[in-house]
Amino acid sequence: MDVSLAQDGGIMKRIIEEGAGDTPTPGNEVEVHYVGRLLDGNVFDSSRARNEHFKFKVGTGQVIKGWDEGIVTMKRGEVAILTCTAEYAYGPAGSPPKIPPNATLDFEVEMFDFFGEDCSPDHSGGVTKTTTVPGSGKSTPREGSTVNVSWKAKHMDRDIETRTLKFILGDGGEEGVVPGVEAALLKMKKGETAKVHVKAQYAYANQGDAGLAVPGAADLDYELTLEDFEQAKYKYEMSGKEKVEFCEKVKEMGTGYFKKAQFELAVKKYQQIVEYLEDEDSASFSGDSDDEIKEPAAEKEKEEVDEAKTQSLLLAAHSNQALCYLKLSKGLEAAKACEAALKLDPQNVKALFRRGQASEQQQEYEQAVGHFQAVLAVEPKNGAAAQQIRVCQNQAKKFKAAQKKRYANMFERTNFKEPEPTKDENKLKPDFSDSEGEGSEEGEEPVEEAKVEMQAV
Repeated sequence: MDVSLAQDGGIMKRIIEEGAGDTPTPGNEVEVHYVGRLLDGNVFDSSRARNEHFKFKVGTGQVIKGWDEGIVTMKRGEVAILTCTAEYAYGPAGSPPKIPPNATLDFEVEMFDFFGEDCSPDHSGGVTKTTTVPGSGKSTPREGSTVNVSWKAKHMDRDIETRTLKFILGDGGEEGVVPGVEAALLKMKKGETAKVHVKAQYAYANQGDAGLAVPGAADLDYELTLEDFEQAKYKYEMSGKEKVEFCEKVKEMGTGYFKKAQFELAVKKYQQIVEYLEDEDSASFSGDSDDEIKEPAAEKEKEEVDEAKTQSLLLAAHSNQALCYLKLSKGLEAAKACEAALKLDPQNVKALFRRGQASEQQQEYEQAVGHFQAVLAVEPKNGAAAQQIRVCQNQAKKFKAAQKKRYANMFERTNFKEPEPTKDENKLKPDFSDSEGEGSEEGEEPVEEAKVEMQAV
């Protein structure tokens, strides 16, 4: 049968073994075995000879035209011969030295499996998309775009939700949109409809959703349509004033998420402020350039006001990130956010205090005391900092006592006794009796220890 889209005889297909089920669509990743032959029977390439399946994304130009159009007619388990004319293979040039010019080729192909396009942020296959109705245009929405979407959602064979809504991509959590749907929309074109499989970690995770009767750890399936979208501007397309106005709105969103205890979403918003304003913050108005010297006074004053807003927004973004990370028990990330805030304002009490909390969360109690003392240096009457100093000092004592007891018990369990040295060992072994423990059991044989480490590596 002729399976070319143009029906010009360019791809003739002969089925050797029937397959079952549906067929792949453009954008799917397919997994096949193949043997390529010239019409005289000579093999010029074979995945079977290499003993490894061949994988590629169909309909994207990764393979010859004959494959892009022919493979989408094959079912799982099917074995077929695709006979491709030169126009659908390697053309007038061929592929020397094995494929001559203007060669018609036979490909014996076995279809093992095919998968939807992986849209998951970590490329784990947690969100896969199979297009059923292609969209139009070349662009896809980016985070911050306003999207009009509709979907039908299923858990197993049960319909759970039908929705049509408009929202800002990246803020879908506010509207009850699961992360997997947002991830898929980033790869969709206007008017496109797709089947989207969302694994639990990108849906309702282990908590499930009581309102939709979705249990924990449940995978979901969506028939998703991107009706339309209004593209968001790239940050380089924005003026300084537009960036500040945009980030003021983003800050409000972050605060809203924080009040709802949606700390991950809040962090995402505060990070967005940093991404948009850090470059703006680095642009100074010191008058070093000729352009700045010639700038009218009114415009100069306006820019200075924007610079002040930029500093204020950046400081709030870093400080609020730290607070969110503390709520998420991510002390290291909180400490980094505090350091970024303190670069902008070394005496910012909130950042100083949260830096102390970050160290306390990581059980670095002595360091935490130092950070809380830095708060008192700025605000001597800060009762919260004074209280935390006492708490951390007590925690440090308890921690040291627990460590001392732990190691004491460890040595008791080992019941370690140093063997009596031989006469030869007495001659070779240096005397560390006056070197304050430098001759401990762990330090006496560095050469042998090094050997053990090398073997372990």
